[in-house]
Amino acid sequence: MNFLRKFIGATPIDEIASIPSGKLFLTRAPFSPKGALECLYNDALIKIKKTTREHYYQLSIIKASQEGELNSESADDENDEDSSEDSSEESGNGDEKVFSIDSSLKFNIYTKSDGSQAISWKDINGDIGDRFEFAIDEDVKYTEVDNFALSLYKCLYEHRYQKSAAGISDIDQLSEFVYDPNTDDEVEEMDKLSRFAMSCANSQDHTS
Repeated sequence: MNFLRKFIGATPIDEIASIPSGKLFLTRAPFSPKGALECLYNDALIKIKKTTREHYYQLSIIKASQEGELNSESADDENDEDSSEDSSEESGNGDEKVFSIDSSLKFNIYTKSDGSQAISWKDINGDIGDRFEFAIDEDVKYTEVDNFALSLYKCLYEHRYQKSAAGISDIDQLSEFVYDPNTDDEVEEMDKLSRFAMSCANSQDHTS
């Protein structure tokens, strides 16, 4: 998937960190009538980029075209940058999704049960339990993911404290930004709704 990095350039000025290949999904709660998993981009690049405001950064997920090249309109389009700097909500177009980086998105970087790695964050505009998930391709090195994680947490630090994180080199110094589902009230609420949905389903089975 090196064509993605080649297409956008090796060292773009606004890019902080990137992961060259993966898939973007929208995951939903088990009780959601919309279905548990929806693939949004089957082949994509994820990157962190600067904005025109100091200490404000964006997460950009860019869809690859069917021809195996990054969509040029998405890669070059900066029109959404200014409009989304003050909001963590999703912006962009059909081939790119852009999110302002702040702690309300509850970023989670983790290893899945099959050994693959993923990055997930809250869908601000979705239902309770809805999260975006970028499933990282298995050929991406763990060091690339670690560097991306450190950059992401440093961006969260700068957004919260409005000062540079240049002196931070260890992710342990940024532990306050590492998302823990076990301490998330929304996860607890989602569990309650899931148990309620299962209870209703069982009641219907008994009465039918």
